[in-house]
Amino acid sequence: MTTFDAMKYGPLGDAVAAAVPDSEADPIGIYAATLALYSAALSRSVTMTNGRPVVVWTVLAGKSSLGRKGYALGTTRTLLSKSIGGFLGARVASGISSGPSLVNHLFQLELETAGTESGMDGRALVVEEEWAGVLKRAKRCPTFSQHLRSAWDGKRVSNVIKSKDGSGEQIVERPLLGFHAHITPGEWAKYVDGTDALGGQFNRLLPVLVERSKMLPWDHQERIAESKALTAAYRWAQREPRRMALTAEAGRRYDELRALIETRMADMPESLSCYLERSAEQVVRVAAVLTAAEMKTRISRAALDAAWAFVSYSMTSVEKLVHAAANTTGRAVKELPELIYEILDRYEGEATSTMMLRALGTRVTAASLRAAVEDMDDVEMVKGENPGRGAKPTIYRRITSPELAAPQGEIPKPASAPPLRLVVPRRPAAPTKARPKSAQPKAPAPVPVPTPATPVNPIQLLLAL
Repeated sequence: MTTFDAMKYGPLGDAVAAAVPDSEADPIGIYAATLALYSAALSRSVTMTNGRPVVVWTVLAGKSSLGRKGYALGTTRTLLSKSIGGFLGARVASGISSGPSLVNHLFQLELETAGTESGMDGRALVVEEEWAGVLKRAKRCPTFSQHLRSAWDGKRVSNVIKSKDGSGEQIVERPLLGFHAHITPGEWAKYVDGTDALGGQFNRLLPVLVERSKMLPWDHQERIAESKALTAAYRWAQREPRRMALTAEAGRRYDELRALIETRMADMPESLSCYLERSAEQVVRVAAVLTAAEMKTRISRAALDAAWAFVSYSMTSVEKLVHAAANTTGRAVKELPELIYEILDRYEGEATSTMMLRALGTRVTAASLRAAVEDMDDVEMVKGENPGRGAKPTIYRRITSPELAAPQGEIPKPASAPPLRLVVPRRPAAPTKARPKSAQPKAPAPVPVPTPATPVNPIQLLLAL
């Protein structure tokens, strides 16, 4: 079974599979584009039971020409031309790169259809085949990202405008916005900013890596037939509001998938996990669209598993794109074990759980930290000593040699020290002045020897007189 076969489900999956032989595009790329366009068409009448939209926003990421991104979108347009051709002809826009322009576009669509027989219809579909240019311009608008997030959530967006009569406000209470875009991996590295990702701008998108599936002869005649099942499902959805809900079995499976997604995210650095924070809801949305294509409102486990296969492929694509971007820009995205090693080395091989969690950031929990350490042979978790009444602190420590490791849960006590003895230091001798090498010692002065006195003859002294 191929990756596409695992995610293919119901009339929508069958329609894409039937179109694949007549297209050079990646089957997953056609599938992603079909989900985006078809869900946007259904968004007016199909919602979840809690009122959340079912729109699926997709991005095709592939190299220029080799990715066949435009080919995938062209195949999808042909496939859906009979089913939702009127919607695609009237509601597709591009080049929107600011919050005010987005709100104004949605507001004008509602204004134009207000009072019509079919009622107000604010459905819109933004298709950006050169998404990199939009991302570049959007950086100049501080509200664009916020309005996009609100539109995906189905929450109120507004814009203050100035008119001749004074200031006014454009309000869209329930945005109905679909989105589909194309980008190359190189452009992703350049324009998909990590700061915006941390703010939640990109976790509402489902990027998928795509590449050419085959090369058709130059004279190949395309024969992509209409999907009558998708046409019938679209009309079924338009007749009355449809509220999508999980069956009991699907609900249990959803709980399992949500736990699996959160466990997978816990082992990722925040710079990567921030792209995947809406993955659980994305699974439900994709499953809801697949189920609506069957003209049903109860989402089965089979539909949920097929949706999970698609979202899981998108999660893998995001990991590859982010890692490739980090390698391109020189900012390596480090895994949790590598970060643990760095922190322990910073604290000389040992750190408390509190110290580790502060250094790792808010995306890593105590449970995920313990789980990561359990898989690391040279790091152990032990309980420290607490002189007070509180709980013993958890300590993480690097092991330099397995033979020296202490049993889990204990910290080895230091060996008993030898008895202390008093040592009285000696008084240092007075320093002697060094004699200069060039100075020579003076010779002692000679002691004069007294001349013995000549004896005096007194008789001679008298005769001399």
